[in-house]
Amino acid sequence: MRAYFDHQAELREQALEASRQTIRASAKAIAAIHRGDQRSADGFIAEAREGLNSLAKLTADAPELAESGIVLSAQQEYGEAEIVRGAIMEKKLVEVGEIGIPYKPYLAALADAVGELRRHVLDLIRANEIDHAETMLKLMERIFEFLMEFDYADAVLPGMKRRQDMVRQVLERTRGDLTIALRQQRLERALEKRGG
Repeated sequence: MRAYFDHQAELREQALEASRQTIRASAKAIAAIHRGDQRSADGFIAEAREGLNSLAKLTADAPELAESGIVLSAQQEYGEAEIVRGAIMEKKLVEVGEIGIPYKPYLAALADAVGELRRHVLDLIRANEIDHAETMLKLMERIFEFLMEFDYADAVLPGMKRRQDMVRQVLERTRGDLTIALRQQRLERALEKRGG
């Protein structure tokens, strides 16, 4: 029995390290995406995927670990990095099959990605790229509409209702910011025409 639990403890430590590696690399990938540094972003995502693959191998014979927060957190962070890269760099919504993570962490990653997309919209507004910001807002709306299809009890899909509320708030704030920017742009154009 002690040998079994010693092995479980060792597995857990290795899984924790692989999970941390995945989470760190995913966060670095998102930062690189916001900087517009595609090469670094791709490198960090590859590193995160490597960590996730290690985690899958470690937990293959330990189902209690495979369903743990250690694994789900890593899958979620990696999924978020992939979704943010797809949205910002490829202007598309990356689907669950393309990422290769289970449904629960994918939905959580999708909800969290909305916060990163808001940050990108604000950067676009500051750069006066209003049309591009509108395209991103439409993508955020698509994500929200998709997430709202998953109306399940917490026992089935933990935390989804809270995430849906969070995404709704982020979307409303972003829509407000973009509306103000659009009005400002129209006013500036009207003034230019009068001046011209």
